Amino acid sequence: MKKGIARIICIALAVLSVGLAASCRKVEIKTGDVDQDLTVTDLAIRGRVRLTYDNSNYTEEMNTCLRSFATAFMAEYPDAEVVLDGASRSAFGTRISSGDIGDVFWCDENDVNNYHFNHNALMPLDAYIKPMGIDMGNIYSGAIDCGRFDSRLYMVPRNIGLSAVIYNADMLKEAGITFDNTRATSWDDFKTICRQVTVTGDDGKILRAGFSLRLWWDVIWQMFFRGFGGEWVDSVNHRITITDSAEVMRGIQEMYDGVMEGWLYPLGQNLSGSVADKFSEIPNDDSNFTKVAFLYFMSFTYLDSFGQMYDTADTDWDFCPFPAFPNHTVSAGATGYSVYNRTSNPDTAAALALYFLTENGQRAYHSQMGGDVPLLKSLAEEDFWRNKSYQWPDKNYDVFVSYTDNTRPATVIVQCPFEVREVLSNEKMLELWNNVLNGKTDLQTAFGIMQREANERWMRFWS
Repeated sequence: MKKGIARIICIALAVLSVGLAASCRKVEIKTGDVDQDLTVTDLAIRGRVRLTYDNSNYTEEMNTCLRSFATAFMAEYPDAEVVLDGASRSAFGTRISSGDIGDVFWCDENDVNNYHFNHNALMPLDAYIKPMGIDMGNIYSGAIDCGRFDSRLYMVPRNIGLSAVIYNADMLKEAGITFDNTRATSWDDFKTICRQVTVTGDDGKILRAGFSLRLWWDVIWQMFFRGFGGEWVDSVNHRITITDSAEVMRGIQEMYDGVMEGWLYPLGQNLSGSVADKFSEIPNDDSNFTKVAFLYFMSFTYLDSFGQMYDTADTDWDFCPFPAFPNHTVSAGATGYSVYNRTSNPDTAAALALYFLTENGQRAYHSQMGGDVPLLKSLAEEDFWRNKSYQWPDKNYDVFVSYTDNTRPATVIVQCPFEVREVLSNEKMLELWNNVLNGKTDLQTAFGIMQREANERWMRFWS
């Protein structure tokens, strides 16, 4: 352990050699191809690799996670050395172009798409999975799929961010509602609860609503689009299906009806006219938790800020699973690490990135205060990641590992080309919903135009 820590502390000396190492780096592109009959002991996991992380918003707690992760990796592979290298995410593109990026570097889903298609900078990692003995069935599909493009794995997730709900327990008690937060309430039952808790004034204004959602956010609308048996994207036949699917339109109609009935607050919308007047008593941001019973909540990273928000208002709160649609899929997001395809040490770089898919790697990273939710099903019930939330030990953290088999990627970019994703972007979806809710168009017309434009772009892209 001391040896591993000492090697990380030596970062100052190692960074001095980074410029020289980059200038001497071979430009040969590594394919990531590995003989599938090899085992981990056959791989050349030795020598120095540099791990570049995004330090734009990093805290010391997050750095502690990476140091712990690197130390555990070096303890398992004593012939390897990991050098940590912090850099602003905005500089990654330039550093990739100049060859001055780490052998392994931080990515999110949009970055992976960019670095793979526009920079040709990523080495596929799926060929290393079998030699390293990684059990893919133990990984949340929604997390691992965030790093897949063209059926190849280009980013290894470090965590899973699972769709959940945080709720105002005092508001439910006041409405006389007995609520079981240990299971996913059916969508119909959830709607009933939301209607019961909604309060309308004599002037028709909503004084208290049941649910607050960003209708336009891809994390949200995908669950509704799929919730009643529909599928909005066909990556095999390269087609977007929205208005052509009665099941997808059923999910969209559920969103619209909830807003029109008044129990579903459309967070982030630029409302006007009668709809704006109806919701004028509810703040258009997450501070509306005193006016709304249920709020969408995705990332464990925001636990402290949301928990303190409720505590400051002296409001009892807890988590519950996202309500269960008849066809229940749950959006999941993840950020992680990719391997530079011009690395001079591909085996060690691949092993370091894929170490996030091992129990030892997940324990090392997520047991620290800056950690998150592990992405392995086998670690769902472990205390090492739950016990970090010492301020609120009684909360229902089961919700963040509730869905082992039905998670789907939260972002559109991993499911269709960028040109198509632009049509379905959050900005475009926000504009569409503004026009619909403000009475400028109807659902069938608005989504019909979006579907047609998306398919025209996909056809041009594919041809």
